[in-house]
Parts: sequence; structure tokens; C-alpha cells
Amino acid sequence: MRGWGRVGATRRWFGLRPWPAAATILLVGLAVREAFSFWTGHPYDLEVWVRTGYVVSQGTNPYLGPWPAVPGVSFGYTNQLLYPAAYLPFWPDIFGGTYGLWAHVGGGNRFVLYFLLKQGPIAGDMAVALLLYRFVLRETGSARAATAALSFWSFFPYDIVIGAIWGQLDPVTTAILLAALLTTEAQASERSVAWGLGIFIKWITVAFLPLEFFRNRGLRRLWPVASVALVGLLTVVAFLAAGWSFAGIAATTTSSTAGGGGGMNWVQLANLASLQSALRTHPILYTALAHLWIPACLVSGWYAARWVRSGNPGQQLRALLFVMVAVLLFRWGLYEQYMLYPFALLAADVYTLHPQRRRFFYFLVVLASGYLLVNNVGGIWFASPASGQAFNLVQSFDSSAVWGQVRYDLLYIFAILMTVSLVQFLIILLRDEPGPRPWLLAPWTLLPAPAAPSVPTPAES
Repeated sequence: MRGWGRVGATRRWFGLRPWPAAATILLVGLAVREAFSFWTGHPYDLEVWVRTGYVVSQGTNPYLGPWPAVPGVSFGYTNQLLYPAAYLPFWPDIFGGTYGLWAHVGGGNRFVLYFLLKQGPIAGDMAVALLLYRFVLRETGSARAATAALSFWSFFPYDIVIGAIWGQLDPVTTAILLAALLTTEAQASERSVAWGLGIFIKWITVAFLPLEFFRNRGLRRLWPVASVALVGLLTVVAFLAAGWSFAGIAATTTSSTAGGGGGMNWVQLANLASLQSALRTHPILYTALAHLWIPACLVSGWYAARWVRSGNPGQQLRALLFVMVAVLLFRWGLYEQYMLYPFALLAADVYTLHPQRRRFFYFLVVLASGYLLVNNVGGIWFASPASGQAFNLVQSFDSSAVWGQVRYDLLYIFAILMTVSLVQFLIILLRDEPGPRPWLLAPWTLLPAPAAPSVPTPAES
């Protein structure tokens, strides 16, 4: 009986029911990610994590870089200096602690280090799946629908590539975004803590501070100030605890704010020679375009706040999606990892209020996946940690006069298609359209409208 009590307590703690099915799905999703974790990675980003971790483990301020390759561990761009991770000290500290742990237990095997560096993103992936489960269960009361959402994210190929294979860090902030989604209107303090932690981990959640300001009344509007104060406090404590000077942190902040250009929205077109020349000769125009996301989050937050204040079901989710899509549409560089945020929110929407949006959701996933595959040469790029030949093959492909140009042309096409789709996404949210057809598929019906999922009976729930 005591054993059954422990099992029951575990079930209540995770909030998963039925426990065997949901837990098994989660564990299998984890196993799939771990199978890819130790031998794959983006040769630039994972290499930056390695070098940042090494420098921090040696007690050095990583923001004073760039830094050389780490003997016996580095695998990409080994003849070049690379700048450290362009984030506040949360991730540099995590990388430094990970490298220090590996130095003691890794036996000198570099693949163990890659495995350890992937555990943060993988934990974020699993947290997103679990939070989706909890949100869908709360909104629908259906364990079947909640388990379906958990299954979707646990085996979502796009997410597996971004976190477990590429090694990007956005799954963690995606989990924070979903944690904020689970708050009620009265829990402004809890949301503000989530936004503050999110900014400390990665800048993207700063986009929700205007929404938080406009949705609140009176003194409650000061909660976004508390979010910023929390970020400042955590940053100062981290620097003082490590004994670092604040040199270099300003450049990191500037990099995160402005973005790097390119990506899968209209900014990709700025790589065209004619537009590059115009931007170089008009630096004020470049600065204005690089910061368009700031007025976008201000205006979208102001407008979406009225939906939240209405108190109608699903309006907080709608508002978060609206702000996120507006920011990604105007950000100076929409990279593949940033699509995790709207995908997670859209999954929550599809499994609760708007199952008919599934077709539009899948269409966005196809576009983003197409860009991801083209940009990374069919995924060969991600085999670089295990194979130097993969790294050299991609370098040769990019430098090819024919195939390199084909790749760039395809990236332009995908960027245009994604830009049009994001504009439609904003309009869908403005009008609250329940079952939109992607503009780019009209007048052809290439994807049949999905059947609305049946509503389970109380016995099935």
C-alpha cells in the first residue's frame, strides 16, 4: 500500500493522467532526443557553447572574447576566433558549469561534453510538452486531448531538430512562455517573474512587457518594471559572484537588440547586393529597420491588451500569439529557432479552441522546415561534430558558383513565402478566424481541411 501511495503522489506531482500512457510518451520523446544529442550540432553555435564554457570554467570573463578553439574538444572553425554566447550570464554560467563537470567526469571524451551541453535545451523541450499537457487539460478537461498535445510536441520533428540536434537554447524560453500562459489574469506578479527570468535567459520575452503593462490597471502596471529590475539584479549578482568586470556586456546587449539580419522573413532580401549598398549608404535607415520590432511589440501589446481584459476564453493565448507574430514579422533576422514560440502557442490553440487552424499550422511548419533544410544543406551541417567531412562538404557546397546560388535563391523564396504567411497570421488573430486557409494555397486545395476532433465523453476523459 505504501508503494501505491508513492505512485499516486508521483502522478499528482506531474499532473499526468492516465499516468502510464502520458509518462511513456514523454520518456520516449526524451529518448529520441538523447539519441541525437551527443553526435550532432550546429558547427558554429555548438562551438560557441564549447568555447564559452571553457573560458568560464577557467574563471575568465567570456565577454572579453573572441576566443580560440579548445584543443581536443573543438570541431568547427578551428582556425578562427569566435565571439562568446551573446546572452546575459545565465547561459555562460551554465556552459561553464557544464564544462567543469565534464572535465571531472567526461574522461576526455568530447562527445560526452556535447551530450551535457544539449541537456538544457532537451529539458526545455520536455517542459514544453508537459506544460502543453497541463494547459490543454485545464482548458478542455480532456485527458485524451491533453495527451494528444503532449504526444505532438514530444515527437515534433521541428522541435527535435532545433533543440536536440542543433543545440539551440530557445526550448527553455518557450517553456517559460507557456508557464506564463498558464497564469490567470490576477497572477500579474507570477507572470512578471516569468518575463524577468525569460529575459535573463534570452531576450525574446521582453516583447511581452508592453502587453503586461497595458493589460493591468493602476499600480499593477509597475510589474513590468519589476521584471526589468529582476533581470538587472540577476545580471549584477552573476557578474559580481564570478568576479568579472562589466566590459563587453554592452556589445552583447546591442547584438541581442538589433538582430543579425537575414533569416526567414523579409529581412532576408536585405542580403541582395542592391539593398546592401543602399543600407550601407543610409546608416540611419539601417538602424530604424533593425529596431522595427520595438514599435511592433508596443503597438501589438497595446492592441491585444483589450482582448485579455475582456475575460473571454482563450484571449490571453490570442494576445501572446499576436505579440509574438508581430515581433517575428518585423525582427531584423527571423531564424529557425524563433519559430518554436509561435508553434508552441499555436499547438495550444489547435488542441483547445481552434482545431480548424491545424491546416494553417501545418503549412507554417512546412515553410519553416523547408527553410531549415535549405539553410543547413539538408541537415548535413548538423553531422559536423561527428564528421569533419560533413563540415567540409557544406563549405564546398556554399562556395559552389552553381549550388551555392541555388541555395541562396531558395532562401529568398522561403523568406517571401513566410513573410506573406506571417502577415496572414496577424490578420487571422485580428479577426479571430477559426479555420483559415493559407493564402498561398488559394485557389488550389492542396491540403484538405482536417476534421474537427471528436469531443470525448466524461468516461473517456
